[in-house]
Amino acid sequence: MARHARQKNASEQTTVFMLPVPPPPPPGYQGAHRVEAERVLPRRIASVAVAVGIASGAGAGAHAMSGTFSPVAGGLDLGGVPDNTVQTGKADTANAINLGSETVRIIRQEQQAAMQTFNQVSGVATNDYAARKAAEEKAAEDARKAQEAADAGKSPKQRQVEGWIREAIKIMAANGTPVSEANVADIYTIIIKESNGNPNAINTWDSNAVKGTPSKGLMQCIDPTFQAHKLPGHNDIYNPVDNIICGVRYTFSRYGSFERHPGLAGIRRGTGYVGY
Repeated sequence: MARHARQKNASEQTTVFMLPVPPPPPPGYQGAHRVEAERVLPRRIASVAVAVGIASGAGAGAHAMSGTFSPVAGGLDLGGVPDNTVQTGKADTANAINLGSETVRIIRQEQQAAMQTFNQVSGVATNDYAARKAAEEKAAEDARKAQEAADAGKSPKQRQVEGWIREAIKIMAANGTPVSEANVADIYTIIIKESNGNPNAINTWDSNAVKGTPSKGLMQCIDPTFQAHKLPGHNDIYNPVDNIICGVRYTFSRYGSFERHPGLAGIRRGTGYVGY
């Protein structure tokens, strides 16, 4: 065993680092040359690199203590450093390992494999996105065609009012009101019962009119209610979309849902529509 030690004073202990020394090479042997199958070579290179790193790390510790260290001794035993002391004899070898070039080759192979995998995964993701996008577009087109088919049997007035309703729904949904396409029929029913679809309708005879705040517009909102439930930028009580926004938001504020709207509940019970 090779000893690497730093001498200390008599009162100090001696620290000794022990490193293995390889046996003398047989005739005809040249250091890092090995006869190995191609499939074994990459694993050999990896193990050599790791082992040399370990030996070098131990050598660094010895150098710190003694000031001298040669990692060649460990490298020789691991087969990672050529034995330059033997200059003659036949080299019995199938693969002459050059640690640097072989490692680069293996790393490049791994990079190519990783890139191929990345490209495959990217292709799958791209195809999946394209398929989902196509499915969404088809669903939207199918919905449009279904709506057109349903609208074909409706009067121009109903199609116009439902157009206003859908525009208002989009605005309200973007502002947190839990309303959707599923509520179009309920809103349309309220509008027809309240104003018969006339955006300029004014009630001049009910209790609100007597108090000086007549109901106005598609959903027959009074001014204080409109001011309390309108959305910013939608300030015209006679504007169809602005009026629908107020009427729907008031319904949710007072009743919580369309199911509890007194007029719709009356229709379901068979007792008839009641104003809200």
